[in-house]
Amino acid sequence: MSTRHAGGHPVRVVTGSALPEPSRRSPMPLHAIPRRLVTAFVVLGAAAPVLTACALIRPADPEHDTQVALEHIHGLASDPETRGLLIASHGGVYQLDALTPTAELTGPLAGNDFDAMGFTAIDGALYASGHPGENSPDHFGAQNLGLIRSDDNARTWTNIAFTGEADFHDLAISASDQDRIYANNYGIVYRSDDGGRTWNDGVGVDAHDILADPNDADIVYATTPEGLYVSHDAGETFELDQNAPRMMLIAANTYGLLIGTSFDGALVYQLPSGEWATGGEYAGTAQALTITPAGEVALVDNRGIVLTSDFGATWTPIYRPEPHT
Repeated sequence: MSTRHAGGHPVRVVTGSALPEPSRRSPMPLHAIPRRLVTAFVVLGAAAPVLTACALIRPADPEHDTQVALEHIHGLASDPETRGLLIASHGGVYQLDALTPTAELTGPLAGNDFDAMGFTAIDGALYASGHPGENSPDHFGAQNLGLIRSDDNARTWTNIAFTGEADFHDLAISASDQDRIYANNYGIVYRSDDGGRTWNDGVGVDAHDILADPNDADIVYATTPEGLYVSHDAGETFELDQNAPRMMLIAANTYGLLIGTSFDGALVYQLPSGEWATGGEYAGTAQALTITPAGEVALVDNRGIVLTSDFGATWTPIYRPEPHT
């Protein structure tokens, strides 16, 4: 299970109305989008080199490109290959081979420098959205990726829905039902019950981050400036949890207990009783958050990627991106 940051510019539908445009305030009845809009499979093609004015001025510099890419980390997930981390960045998915300060970085995987947003991992499958890069394959389409999936640890990707039409900054999938996908598009949370082929009309919620409960796919959390909103009916309606702290990013451990980054710059976490506690502070702005299989919290903040096993009382830096010049 992973969570991801929905920062950056607003999610936009570029061509027509690929997603329904329901009221932002009231839930709408279930309605399947026409199949022509969600059947987005295309033949995989080889990517042709793209020359830009920038490329003509500055020779290819992988180290510089990596420094630029990792200034904007959109998501983290545990890496089943290395037991380290997968890092979804502004310039592709990178692989950190361990959860230690001596970890080595590889990437972007397969040379694919796409802007990997909405990054979510579930039982070996990766889902993402965002925008293609100069070295992305042709089937990624133009401008917006829609919903894509990888089953080989980010080496290749398959188009699922809305290719060229939407860039979801938030995706959430529950381990209890992996055909249930939630997507946050410009303040509307949509739901698919069949792996992304058809979608409901969505419900308006000003979500910064969304999370599907790992043990109950009908429970969805949305962090907002007002506080934590919770849905118990698969995203049809949301109610404000008056007892939860305000959070930006949110994650859950395997027991379904919640952990988040508060507006006050500290980790907050849910106790088995359901009550909330405040942990240690993080540095600056939190970009991405995930929980490792061992229950450690991996966070991207102003220090880079840091790890804690005691809710922020102590932190271990495991990767610090070099600033680019």
